[in-house]
Amino acid sequence: MAEVKGNSQVRVEPSGKSFGVEAGQSVLEAGLKAGITLKHSCRDGQCGECRTRIVSGRVAYADELRDKLIDSDLEGGTGLMCQARPLGDLVIDAPEVTELEGISIQKFPVRVMSKQILSDDVVVLRLAPAPGVEFRCMPGQYIDLQLRDGAKRSYSMAATDDSGQIELHIRRMPGGVVSGFIYDELKEKAILTAEGPFGTFYIRGGDAPIILTASGTGFAPIKAIVEQLIRDGNARPVQLYWGGRRLVDLYHHRLCLDWAAELPWLTYVPVLSEEEGVWGGRTGFVHQAVVDDFPDLSGHEAYVCGAPIVVGSARRDFVERCSLNPNNFHSDAFV
Repeated sequence: MAEVKGNSQVRVEPSGKSFGVEAGQSVLEAGLKAGITLKHSCRDGQCGECRTRIVSGRVAYADELRDKLIDSDLEGGTGLMCQARPLGDLVIDAPEVTELEGISIQKFPVRVMSKQILSDDVVVLRLAPAPGVEFRCMPGQYIDLQLRDGAKRSYSMAATDDSGQIELHIRRMPGGVVSGFIYDELKEKAILTAEGPFGTFYIRGGDAPIILTASGTGFAPIKAIVEQLIRDGNARPVQLYWGGRRLVDLYHHRLCLDWAAELPWLTYVPVLSEEEGVWGGRTGFVHQAVVDDFPDLSGHEAYVCGAPIVVGSARRDFVERCSLNPNNFHSDAFV
């Protein structure tokens, strides 16, 4: 990595906002610290969601990140802001900053108000922020949840209600220290620490038809987004694709069926990768069902959440095979 010396200034267009970056900080880290939310998801250089157009200036990366960079990153036209270190002053194009104005990251205690086991590996938590905490977020964002021993994981929010409570859908991962504890041992009334909101997985304004694609508990932020659309009186066509191995993995299948029956603008397509004897619906990979149904996505917006392989495959095929504008692909990969 090229040597990064001293502090740099980053100007964000079109908002005109600016912030300083200390030596060793990434652009994203410095922006979040200054209360300016740039496009991001995993914050670890894995998902590519933070890729942003560089108007002027140069950035550097750690050598081990080279295989995560695409040609435009290497040529200096774009950058992975969660890993990029400025080599002097920088100007970037980040229109999402204006939309997220007023939302700031904070760390606060939360109490477990309820814990509901939905299946053999999915639990729903409802968390109440401590009194006096004003937690603002966009539907689709996520928080970091920290246990008393310091172990921390990121979970997308399935809802925040009028009381301020936060709903999380958590899958118990094989050998997962945090998810195993939450599923098997965490008790109601326990106190945890939350930090957020993070991520820029939220519905953009406009009138383009919307494709929502989820795998497993990637449904959580999709649920928050659909509920926002309902509250806002949405009229845009929305196609919701939800994939799992078995029907039990679609743990809110009935809710989605009810949405499809009640909302004239929403169509629900469940997809199973392991066909069951009584299943008469779609099978295979969930993103492939979208490709089969929409060979031309040039006029659509796509929102994809779930396992990295699902998000990566959807990004590639929606753009390369279905002509989706890359700027209209938004994702949250559970890295």
